[in-house]
Amino acid sequence: MKNRKIVLAIALGSAMLAMPAAAETAAPAAPTGSTWAEVTKLPDFFSGNWQSVTSFLDHPVDAPYTDEAQAYVSRFKPIKDIPFAGATCKTPGMPIVQRLGSPLKFFYEPGMIAIYIENTSMTRFIRLNSKHPDRPNPTYLGDSIGHFEGDTLVVDSVGFADILTQYGDLPGQGKGMFILPPESIFGPHGPNMRMVERIRLVDADTLEDQLTIYDDTIWKKPYVSSPVQIFKRNRGEEGIPHEWVCSTANILAFDPIQDKTIEEDPAVVLKRLKENDNH
Repeated sequence: MKNRKIVLAIALGSAMLAMPAAAETAAPAAPTGSTWAEVTKLPDFFSGNWQSVTSFLDHPVDAPYTDEAQAYVSRFKPIKDIPFAGATCKTPGMPIVQRLGSPLKFFYEPGMIAIYIENTSMTRFIRLNSKHPDRPNPTYLGDSIGHFEGDTLVVDSVGFADILTQYGDLPGQGKGMFILPPESIFGPHGPNMRMVERIRLVDADTLEDQLTIYDDTIWKKPYVSSPVQIFKRNRGEEGIPHEWVCSTANILAFDPIQDKTIEEDPAVVLKRLKENDNH
């Protein structure tokens, strides 16, 4: 009996050794953009830079206002002067800062995409495959996280400071590419405003940025920005980023008497605004 048990044990052991090893569980693939090795897999946002070719202000949209926002719009006075920059060079913040005509330059490192915004010399950092902090520090560019859905970079941004938020338009003259008409409506945003961008290549030299804004203090449904922002690629010497310095020597202002945008000294503009306030 003892010998039979020994023989059986040896047989079982030999059988186990002869069995194929269990297949090893494959490690999950790293999320897109997490390693240097994956840089060649990313869409080519990085060659040269990108120049906006669409209006930097939105066209009218069908997102209905909340009661509070409608009340604000009803008492809003048309803006006669550009409501940013000027003597303090204050940035308008997102999304307008990316649309003002000067180029954008994309950079990459594992886990992050950065966008240099030439017209303010600001750099926007998008953490890939990450999470927002519980209490993001309010900034003009927001706290941005991103991930890839196929060839589309989806960017989610929260935590905005006092930025220039476009509510919509009063009836007026329409939009020029770089001129801010007096009929645009701007107002405060809520503390939980969120922007979601879907950025992708349309072709080798065309980039689109589709923007949706969520803010239930302004709109009763998500605000889908229109038109979709389109950027064209600059290559070679034109694709090299340049230094940009804000000048406060004069600013652009809309003159309703001449019906055109003119340059004025800030002191003259401030004097006129104070005179208007006293009336």
